[in-house]
Amino acid sequence: MALPHAQRKYDLIIFGASGYTGKLAAEQALQHTPSSLKWAIAGRSPHKLELLATDFNRRFPDRVPVGIFIADLDEDALDKMAKATRCLISTVGPFIRYGTAVVEACAVNGTHYVDSTGEITWVKEIVDKYHKTAKANGAIMIPQCGMESAPADLAAHTLVKSMRDNYNCPVGDVTFCLHEFKAGMSGGTLESGMSLLEHSTLQEVVHATRTYALSPVKGYDLPFAWPMRRHPELGILTKWIQAVPDTVYVYRSWGTFDRGQYYGENFNFMEYRRANNWISAVFWFLITCSITVLPIFAPFRWLARKYIQPGEGPTVEQMAGYRIEYRGVAEADDDSENPKKVSVRVTYEKDPYTCTGALMVLIAMSILFDEDIEAKKLGCGMLTAATVATPELYRKLDRAGFHIETKLL
Repeated sequence: MALPHAQRKYDLIIFGASGYTGKLAAEQALQHTPSSLKWAIAGRSPHKLELLATDFNRRFPDRVPVGIFIADLDEDALDKMAKATRCLISTVGPFIRYGTAVVEACAVNGTHYVDSTGEITWVKEIVDKYHKTAKANGAIMIPQCGMESAPADLAAHTLVKSMRDNYNCPVGDVTFCLHEFKAGMSGGTLESGMSLLEHSTLQEVVHATRTYALSPVKGYDLPFAWPMRRHPELGILTKWIQAVPDTVYVYRSWGTFDRGQYYGENFNFMEYRRANNWISAVFWFLITCSITVLPIFAPFRWLARKYIQPGEGPTVEQMAGYRIEYRGVAEADDDSENPKKVSVRVTYEKDPYTCTGALMVLIAMSILFDEDIEAKKLGCGMLTAATVATPELYRKLDRAGFHIETKLL
């Protein structure tokens, strides 16, 4: 039987806090959570964790001191860690290699869970395997809470809510694009992508990337979407690699909210990257194809691992000029020649890994302290970022620098 949350030592544990993304998530916890939060950092190295905890407690003396929890990937250690906290944030990847036991421990013990994965075959596996267990034990478990795929999911939900609130209409086409991306990549991101291909069959990858792969209900067959196009509000657009996991994730939200009826039965989400001109569009399309295909070949993976190691990432100096901006437009599904439109703009004036940290921490806070989230009305389980989206979450995200603005067109 799961230990009641009131009897647990911590509100939050960040697992993998000495890694690249884990450290950034811990920094976000220090800056954007209540000072009374009882939390701990967890990992395998006592020395690294002690150095971090000493630094955190020195810099933030008015907070409840951060604790330390030593845990590797041993089943008993993970079980003890899951029982010690109300919510666990995991940044220990590649998740397809190291994440399943962590998810199982949380599902069995009724521990809320958030992670930074973008490994779609693994997400499909854990949703299929642990959704019922998590629901039975009262655990809200939300994978893909970083750059993959919370921005797209929250933006789509915001567009739908705005359309419903202002026009009482379901949504038809949603065109969403990465408008600007000034950032670098960590070694962990590259390793996760290569591990996915090493630990999944081609059939599993194809199945996990289908539009309705994670949705609890199946919608209609979507119309063909050109890989490059011009949009009247968003400009020249081209496909990019994150569109696949984002789209599959958004459709889990679609199917979760009133079995697709809240978003709209003809909801059609399309994601792209903005290009300055058609030459640039073709260039980015070819880059996307290369990034998708090259890691299939072992020599490429060997070469990539030789030069980029997990745990490495952009330096503080490099991150100084980073920024991220998404834009999107939703059209009402109202059968008119000129459907009503709503636009969304998502901005974050820092790097994607700090953004990931902020999103995970604040989504965890929403799970822990906001009683009015859809996830609790649904009875818990393996859910999405949109199911914990409330005005309070958006206010906290705004204070953390993650801005979502909507506009009626």
